[in-house]
Parts: sequence; structure tokens; C-alpha cells
Amino acid sequence: MIQPRSGLWSILVMLVAVSMIVTACQAGNQGGNTASDNAAVDPNGAFNTNMGSEPDTIDPQKESFVGEVGQTMMVFEALMALDPKTLKPIPGAAKDAPKVSADGLTYTYTLRDGLKYSDGSPLTVKDFAYAFTRLCDPNVGGDYAFTGYSIVGCEAYSTTDPKKATPAELAAAKGKLGITTSGSDITFKLVEQAPYFNSIAALWVGVPSRESDVTKGGDKWTEPATFIGNGPFKLTEWKHNEKMVYERNDNYRTPAKLKTWTKVMINEGAVAFAAYRNNELDAQGIAAEDLRTVNADPDLKAQVRDVPGSCTFYYGFNTAKPPFTDPKVRMAFAKSFDRASYVTDVAGGIGKPIESFLPPGLPGYDPTDHTQAFDVAAAKQLLASSTFAGKPELTGIKFTYSSSARNKTRTEWVLQQWKTNLGIDIAADPVASTTYTQLVKKPETTPQLFFLGWCADYPDQQDWLTTVFLSTATISHVGWANTQFDTLTRQADKEPDPKKRDDTYLAAQKILTADAPVAFIYSSATKYLLKPYVHGITDTALDFEFGIFDMTNISVSKKQ
Repeated sequence: MIQPRSGLWSILVMLVAVSMIVTACQAGNQGGNTASDNAAVDPNGAFNTNMGSEPDTIDPQKESFVGEVGQTMMVFEALMALDPKTLKPIPGAAKDAPKVSADGLTYTYTLRDGLKYSDGSPLTVKDFAYAFTRLCDPNVGGDYAFTGYSIVGCEAYSTTDPKKATPAELAAAKGKLGITTSGSDITFKLVEQAPYFNSIAALWVGVPSRESDVTKGGDKWTEPATFIGNGPFKLTEWKHNEKMVYERNDNYRTPAKLKTWTKVMINEGAVAFAAYRNNELDAQGIAAEDLRTVNADPDLKAQVRDVPGSCTFYYGFNTAKPPFTDPKVRMAFAKSFDRASYVTDVAGGIGKPIESFLPPGLPGYDPTDHTQAFDVAAAKQLLASSTFAGKPELTGIKFTYSSSARNKTRTEWVLQQWKTNLGIDIAADPVASTTYTQLVKKPETTPQLFFLGWCADYPDQQDWLTTVFLSTATISHVGWANTQFDTLTRQADKEPDPKKRDDTYLAAQKILTADAPVAFIYSSATKYLLKPYVHGITDTALDFEFGIFDMTNISVSKKQ
């Protein structure tokens, strides 16, 4: 998943000022904030947090960034959910685990009885069928359409060019989707075994966007009047570029303890930190720049929560634009900055230097791969032997980043590293955060050189290697294609033997590292501040919002 999660926490992670990035595989830190009894819980409790910046979209079938997904999952519930203690798929809107055919190619989910949308209308399996069909619809063109490709007919429908195909051809492709409903059951027919499919059923991509709302609202159906969901909260106000306000959905099967949750949009980390200290925010990520202040203040230090992370950050190279068409140039850049110094000097010691994609603690982590290790002499030799040595393509390179004071400091650090170690002057290219998000979503607008990261949607190598770097992945941002990598990842995706699956993914990851479409920097860890009157937040490494997998238990007592 992309981008730091709502000022807290990706799916792809883009560099923003607010520093909360929390994701994948370890879980269950409850922390010390627990209400002593039910009387301590304010039934009209209000929770105030910072989401950093305006989301580009909150359309479930289009979005991909954490700050987008975090809004959808406040309002909607998927068929499955992730257990906040184990992060394994458990029933959400579904009554129980699916019935799986003997050959592993058919999954049937039965809906819970009596489910409703927040406006009181009944929820049916046809609403889920519409959502998954919409995920595969080429007219929608969602960033995460590829997550449905394990469903029969989805890839063929999704990759049909709606400008060239006739209405009849589009209808025929749609008609071949392996999605059927009967009574309270929805059945998915798969093209191959997919051991991860229950995790797909827990993602935002298949939450039940209601057809009548999408039709009525058109391009603006995600505004509060038509953004009607089946989850624990409802979106009641959206003042663009200022705040989003959520209220408890009393029609949800387990009503939330919070009455309201307001998310403001403060892009500057220093301003957000000041707002927390002034009691305008109830939770806030700790950036490296804030650590000294926090550690020197006993009250603030007592409010710190440490969360394991499963994001990996990297410098991305647009491999379709010179000089990054040459893998030698890419590797020269990858080997010419000091990751350990970045973590110590820039990230304030929060995180771990990393030279490959999968972070420690996740299946597929490779501690033996040091291909991109810091080595100035090797980097200079690679650059000197590249096709662009001494040519003008090595001048005028721009590094595009999401503009903020803190991001400026982070960018200047690496530009100085490349100037010192490679002798290349690179121009800083700051753009507005919403512009940055839009730029890196499309191959034709992806910058020449940029910063991104990836946070797991679920703890499986398929969600990393296949999702991000397969040449046909709709989430790809670097224009990279490697036939051997594609072959290995696709073999691993459907391999039922766990050992063979792990080994195949490991071989694919080594190809990724060696061809260097990106330069890996560090893996995440997270510190954030939480007011003592906030209770019931269960932290997991997969969080893209505070306590996202157990939101109904979050509460506040009387604020002191």
C-alpha cells in the first residue's frame, strides 16, 4: 500500500511531513491506555487526529494510498477483516470463513444476517458483487484492479481498452467474470490457486460501494451525501483541504464507542506536533525532529507508543527516462548513499537500514542480500562504465518530492550524498502533496527521480513483489519490466508448497535488487503520542489509521 498512513501511517508510501508509518506483520500492542470501567467512557466522546493532507480520492475501487484507504475503512466493512492480534483473515461482513472447493478454485462467502448501510437500507451480496465487478471495470481504472486478477475474467475485463472496445465487447468481457450470487452467498471462481485470497477479501477494493450512490453522485459520489457505507462510522462533513468529520454509525452491527472522529489536514509536521502539545490533537506521530523534545518532557515521554513497522522506503528511478534506463546508473545511485547515516542523522534512529525490499519480520526478508550496499568506489566505477558516462543526460536531473520544511531537509541530505559521492548535481523539485500523489500514480507523469515506500496490505510476499514490481501490476511506478522476475513471481503466487513458494520469491527479490529499478533506504518503525484519556487502541504493524482493525473499541474519557 502506498504513502504514510494518514499522517500516521501505505499501501505505497510517499514522503510527507507527518511521520507516522505503521504496517504489516507483527501485532497486538494494546499499550497502557485502558478505561478503568464503562463509566469512564464518554458516550459522546470525540477523537481528533491529523491526516496530513487532502486525499486524492477515497473511491474504494480507485484508491491506493494510505491516506485514501484510511478514510474508506472508517466507512465500509469488507467480507473479511484482519484480526488485530494475529493479522490473520477473520469474518467481517461474512458470517464465517468461506467454503473452499477441493481444488482451491472456488470461494463462497455467506453474508451475516440483518446487515445494513448507515442510512438503514439493507446490505446484500449483490452490493459486494457490484463492488468486485467495479474493481475489474476498465472504465473505473483503479490503481488496485490487479488484486482482482485471481478472479476468473477480471484481468481480461480490466485490461480491455474501453476506448477501442465496442459496448458489446465490454459487456461480453464483464459477463465472463467469475462472480455469482445466490441468496446470502457470493461465490468467486479463481483462475488458479491463490493462498492469499481471504486477505484480498479483507481489503478496501471489495467493500460494498452502492451502485445507486455511485450512479447518483457520479465523479463526486465520495462526498458525504452519497458516500454511504456499512462500517462503524459515516462521513458527515468534508471541508476540502481542511478536515473530514466522521460520526458513529448506529446501524453498524457493533456500534463504536466514539461519537465523532475528526481528522484535520496539517501538512507541516512541526505544526501538527505543536497542535498535539496544545491539546488540539489526541494522537500524533513523532518525527525525528521531535524526539529530543519528547524525551526531555516527562509527560510527553509517558505518552509515547512504540509500534513495529512493515514499510520499506526507497528512491525510485523512472526507468523509461534517461539516464535511469541504464541499470548501471541506477545501481551507482543505489550504492552511493549511506543508509545507516540516513537512519541515524535524518530519521532520528527510527527505522532500520535496508538493502532489499521485504523488511525484517515479514515472510521473505533476505538478510544475505547486500547487492545495493553503500560502496562509493563501486558506485563510481559503475557510473564510469555506464552508457551515459560523460554525457549530458547526467546533468539536469530533478528529484521530485512532496513539499514541506522537513521533507526539504530529508531531500537535501541525499542530494548532498550524490553530489559528494558521484559528483552529480541534482535539482530539488518540490511540489504540493496532492500534486505529488497524482504524479506518481501514472507512468506518463512519474518523476525522473522520487521518494516512495511500500507498506504491506497483508503479510505475504505476493503483496510486495507481485503487487509492486510485476511488469503488469497497475500499482507500478518505475516502468520496470524483467521477464525472469515476472516468471518467478507468478510461479510463486500459485505455488501451494510453502518452502518452494518462499524460495521462488527469494530468487525473484534478488533479481529486483540487482536490476535496481529503485534504491532501498530503510524499513519503518513508529513512535506516536497518545493522550492518556484515549483508550482501546490496539496497535498493529499493518495499521493505516490508529487502531483501524478494532475501531469500535476506541473511546475517550473526560479530557483533563
